[in-house]
Amino acid sequence: MEWPVVLALVLVIPIILFPAALVWYLNIGGIYAAIMKARERRAARREEKAGNPAIVGRRVKAGAPAIGRATRIALRIAVPVGIYGLLIWFLLGSFGWEVALAVGLATPFMLIPVAFVWYLNVSGLYQVIRDRRQRQRRRAERIIRSRAVGTAAEERALAE
Repeated sequence: MEWPVVLALVLVIPIILFPAALVWYLNIGGIYAAIMKARERRAARREEKAGNPAIVGRRVKAGAPAIGRATRIALRIAVPVGIYGLLIWFLLGSFGWEVALAVGLATPFMLIPVAFVWYLNVSGLYQVIRDRRQRQRRRAERIIRSRAVGTAAEERALAE
């Protein structure tokens, strides 16, 4: 392939793949957060039922190393930025450091608006799904309560 074709591919592929990867990341992150929140609520309910409300709200991970919050944030930022820098350098380094630097700095600025819009869409979908599950749960609880009330009335009628 000639260099204009390679350059065109190098410029177009990140524009196509980064938004897709971002949406996958947001979907998986939202699902993970929902699962973790549901686990915490279940654990809190179990602790309340067991009569141990002092532990409610605290999450303890068995065997997890204690890493500071700042370290986790730094790793979450440094690792993707490092991988992105290496990828840009290996793909565009042969064109000179100026081209690699220009593309490496320009690409994120082109993708920030796209990523923001996709984040809004994905977070909105997550909220819709969460609200629907809450409505289904409330409806199931109302059905169970109405059956319990109906059963109690029937038992009173039979006892008389």
